[in-house]
Amino acid sequence: MTKRSKNLFAKTALATTLAVGLLLPSASYAATTSQIVVKPNDTMYKIAKSNGVSLDALIKANPQVKNPNVIWPGMSLNLPESSATPSQPSKPDPAPAEDNSFASQVVNLVNKERAKEGLKPLTTDAKLTTVALDKAKDMYNNHYFDHNSPTYGSPFDMMKQYGVRYSYAGENIAKGQRTPQEVMKSWMNSSGHRKNIMSANFTKIGVGYYNGEWVQEFIG
Repeated sequence: MTKRSKNLFAKTALATTLAVGLLLPSASYAATTSQIVVKPNDTMYKIAKSNGVSLDALIKANPQVKNPNVIWPGMSLNLPESSATPSQPSKPDPAPAEDNSFASQVVNLVNKERAKEGLKPLTTDAKLTTVALDKAKDMYNNHYFDHNSPTYGSPFDMMKQYGVRYSYAGENIAKGQRTPQEVMKSWMNSSGHRKNIMSANFTKIGVGYYNGEWVQEFIG
C-alpha cells in the first residue's frame, strides 16, 4: 500500500489486523471511508467542524491539498474515517442466488436504523448498486480488503467511472459476516460505519454482497 493510501484511509492499524484475518477465514472485518465535495464559502475548518473531525486529521487525510487555506468549490476532500471490527464465526456462506436478497435486506436494515433517529430513508440507486457489487467481486477475485481497488482506484474514482455523480459520498466494506443482520451489527457497533449509515447528507445507497464480501456505497 502506498504512503498516500495510508494517509487517505488511516489503514495502518487495519492492515495489521488483516494480516491475521487472512489466516483466520472465520473472522470478519469492516472498514469505512467517505468523501465530500467542497461547496461555495467552505473552508477546511468549517468542513472539519461540520463533519466531527479535527482540522489536523482532515489536513493529513488530504495530502493533495498543498495549501489548506486554498480550496475551491467542486474540489473533492477525503474525510478521515476508518476502523476494523472483528466478529464471531457463524454459519456457512449462502448460495450465490441469495446475493440479491442479502443486498435488499441490508438496505431495509439501514432504513430501519435511520427511521429510529428520524432520518429519511435512503433510496436504492441502480448505478450505485452495480458499483457495490462489482467492488465486492473485485475484492474477492483479487484477494484484497481495502477501499483502494487495484482495478478501479478509490471508491470515488470508481463511482465516477460508473457515471455516479454526488456532492457527498461514502463507502463501508466488510468481510466474513454471514448474514445481513450480522454485518449490520458490525457496522452499527463501529462509529465510523455508523456515521455513514446514519448521515443526513446521504440520500441514495447501493449494496453488494459476493462470497463473504460486503459493500455499501452512499451518495448525496
